[in-house]
Amino acid sequence: MSDLENHFGDDASLDEETNQDILSFLIKNSAETSTMEASWNFINSIGNKDIIALSKTEYWKKRHKDIPKNVFKNEKIKSVANCKACHSDIEKGLIEDENIKDISDFM
Repeated sequence: MSDLENHFGDDASLDEETNQDILSFLIKNSAETSTMEASWNFINSIGNKDIIALSKTEYWKKRHKDIPKNVFKNEKIKSVANCKACHSDIEKGLIEDENIKDISDFM
């Protein structure tokens, strides 16, 4: 949030109040403050690396290793960044096993 004018090649600058509101939300809802098991697993798999995508963590790779790579190229998914395609509760910050769509839906 401190260098938004250089946000992945774009200028995502915000007014100070909006920036602080978003920063407060991010801190309050960060994996470091979560009680969810998946959050802790992601944090612990990052270590001191500078990782900005969950799909780049060792935990994500371990949990998704048995999914054929072509599933992530399915037109309903398109990429590993589309968590919601398989995890219907992701927008609530949840990744519950019982809410994961069956892989056969994408093959």
